Amino acid sequence: MAEHSELLAELPLVGRMTTQERLKHAHKRRAQQLKKWAQFEKDMQSKKVKLDKKRNKRGLKRIWFPDNVRLLEAASRNDIEEVRQLLEVGIAPDLYNEDGLTALHQLL
Repeated sequence: MAEHSELLAELPLVGRMTTQERLKHAHKRRAQQLKKWAQFEKDMQSKKVKLDKKRNKRGLKRIWFPDNVRLLEAASRNDIEEVRQLLEVGIAPDLYNEDGLTALHQLL
């Protein structure tokens, strides 16, 4: 695809073209744009596939949950040991969910 400066430089030439020549020129430019876009899409898809493979090899796909979710979920499963571990590492016992429930509510 043409650079901006190249397009500006050809403006005087385009100004002297007939309507048919302009249409032909515009079709040519559009075909170049579409070809470049298709190549860009192909390159990006290739990069995405490579990145996904690389992530899968290294096991980088991880899920992270906020502290209140971790604590409330452990409490709702009645996993006292996990609740104890979370409290020992400093997660506040008064954290609550969107309904206002704390871990203590979940244990009952």
